[in-house]
Amino acid sequence: MSTNGNLAGFRVVDLTEGICGPFSSMQLADSGAEVIKVEPPKGDYARQVGPPFVNGESAVFLSVNRNKKSVMLDYRREDQRDIVRKLVATADIFLEDLGPGEAERLGFGYNQLSGQNPRLVYCAISAFGEEGPLKDLPGSELVVQAMAEYTASLGRIGDPPIRVGADVACINAGIFATQAILAALFHRERTGHGQRVAVSQFGSLLHMRGIMWHSMTGPDDWYGFHLDHYTNPPDYGYQAQDGALYFILRRGNTDDWDRLVLELGMEHVLADPRFADYGRQATSIGRYAPEVKHLWEDAFKGRARGEIIALIKSIGGDAVPMMDYPSLLSHPQVEALNAIIEVPHPNGGTFKTVRPIARFTGTPERMMTAPPKLGQHTQEVLASLGRGDD
Repeated sequence: MSTNGNLAGFRVVDLTEGICGPFSSMQLADSGAEVIKVEPPKGDYARQVGPPFVNGESAVFLSVNRNKKSVMLDYRREDQRDIVRKLVATADIFLEDLGPGEAERLGFGYNQLSGQNPRLVYCAISAFGEEGPLKDLPGSELVVQAMAEYTASLGRIGDPPIRVGADVACINAGIFATQAILAALFHRERTGHGQRVAVSQFGSLLHMRGIMWHSMTGPDDWYGFHLDHYTNPPDYGYQAQDGALYFILRRGNTDDWDRLVLELGMEHVLADPRFADYGRQATSIGRYAPEVKHLWEDAFKGRARGEIIALIKSIGGDAVPMMDYPSLLSHPQVEALNAIIEVPHPNGGTFKTVRPIARFTGTPERMMTAPPKLGQHTQEVLASLGRGDD
């Protein structure tokens, strides 16, 4: 158990697999909680996800399972389920993503576990929530994104929508789960009573999409074109001589736009009727941006990216280079934040991962430990329960 961090002294039992639940429990572990990851004999399925593999281990698994202990137990056996229940009796927090009704069938439901541990904070994570026609759907990142309309804002006009290039449903739900757990834990510290909280990936994306929905004035006009609406600048990159960049000008300031096109030698666009109504309010013309993208790139292709960025900034706009993985990791801002750290690898050596984002002035950062091998801590944890070689 870690002696560092705001959650030092708290025990977490985590039955979740994949990304969502493990990401949540990793945040708790990073804050000092003792996280006991209970895995079936085949292990968390994320152990098999790849490539990429880093020194024989799944990069996905490594990324969300540092600072944890692994206990291997076979839920199919009643004696092994009894061990889980005894372990939860010693815990402050319990996470599961077993699906509607499955936790109860196994004897891991909230009412079943809280009877022996009334202070337990129980977190159930699902794809679509516990009610409604989709509640039994196991879901996946793609399915949840699509059902939450998250893909509707990406892709070129007239082309099929595109999945967001990150596991936003899983990660957002993991963040919301951690927030809910901490709120319930705070309630417990004030009242002495635990409770059950439920979080869904679908709900997390609805919450995120709500930011856009509240800004809608004409849904038919906005639908499917959030990133290409008349009031928005284009959100895709532009190719310069030595790399791509993104840029934006101040809204409502046509002088900036006029000055930019003149500086770039693009006087001909001043008479282009496609720019007449909305073009000078942003840097293009909303949903028609693909038609004129080449005009900007024709002007950019003979200039270095840094030169264009400096020009745009000089007239009051903002521009940034399009980052790739190596350039991001070596960027001075990332280095200044010490955002990438090396963590021990379970097979020896180290691997690079993202440092916990929060910085606390009153509690030291915990020493990072390697993601566990399957069942690595089984005997240690069973011994703490007074059991032998079960």
